[in-house]
Amino acid sequence: MANDLIVPEILLIEKLEEYDNTLSPQVWEQMRQDVIIFEDENEGNLPAVVQVKRRMFFSDFVNKAVSQPIEISPEISKEAYRNLYRLYLFSCQQAIHEPAVRRNPFILGFHALEEVKMALVAILVSYRLVTPTAPYSWSREFFEKNIFIDKGADGHAIIRISRVPRDDIEKALLYGDIVSDWMIYRAFDNNGIRTLMDIRNNLMTLPDYKRGGPKAAEFSRFQRKMAEKRAARQERKEEALDLEFRKTLVQSVAEKAAEKLLASGMSAQEILSKAFTEDLAKLTMENIEVESNRDEKMGNACQKRLVKKKEKSEVDNVIAGFLESDD
Repeated sequence: MANDLIVPEILLIEKLEEYDNTLSPQVWEQMRQDVIIFEDENEGNLPAVVQVKRRMFFSDFVNKAVSQPIEISPEISKEAYRNLYRLYLFSCQQAIHEPAVRRNPFILGFHALEEVKMALVAILVSYRLVTPTAPYSWSREFFEKNIFIDKGADGHAIIRISRVPRDDIEKALLYGDIVSDWMIYRAFDNNGIRTLMDIRNNLMTLPDYKRGGPKAAEFSRFQRKMAEKRAARQERKEEALDLEFRKTLVQSVAEKAAEKLLASGMSAQEILSKAFTEDLAKLTMENIEVESNRDEKMGNACQKRLVKKKEKSEVDNVIAGFLESDD
């Protein structure tokens, strides 16, 4: 009987894998193994009649989940919809492992919708926490009140999100690897935020991160902390590049100043002596001013030559005009 329960869930995982290009093959194989182990360990715990009903409900539920599209309002782009469908399939797979669903298969659909709503709330709250321009009023309670999920007459999922612009919904669903993060976080045989933190933060902890609380809140706090860490890393990178640029600029100026001093007749020993005994900024500026004055004098001389040339040209034109009038 256990094998009959494994088949529909494996089908659900394989369908989800078709739509996912972020998780490794090892993760998908582990998910299949988790299903098999779970079913083997729980085989025979329920009466035969309940197991038959559960198998029928699971099979029907999975077939509808993998074959029917999701209806969402407002409409979103194909890429965002693809992420939403991944989220929906995963939520269905998670609902199958709810203890209450194991005892009563009739509530499977209800728990699947609750799982989808919790995932959407977590993702939208995360988006608000990492987007400076997002309204501060977009709290977890706000999204819980404005996300509505139901089933159509034919069993397809209907999702309606109110008071949130379509662009923000899309950006939230497409933010980084957030859907994959949620899948890692909620995988039934993993260790929640600890596993996600180890995978995304390379076995390092996040300073000041507080674990616990509602799932959506715990997950969104993690996304905020990771965003802060990425921003700090980017700032350090920019500071390092800025420092490298300044060092390169100083070296270039020093080389040119040394060349000017050598050209003025100073020996290398005299230059080094000045470098260690005088103000380097003053020494460099003196050379720059000398070079600037020389360039200015050359520019003035060129300008005078151009003026004289222009004046001679105008005189020639006047003489040519006189000659023409005499003719």
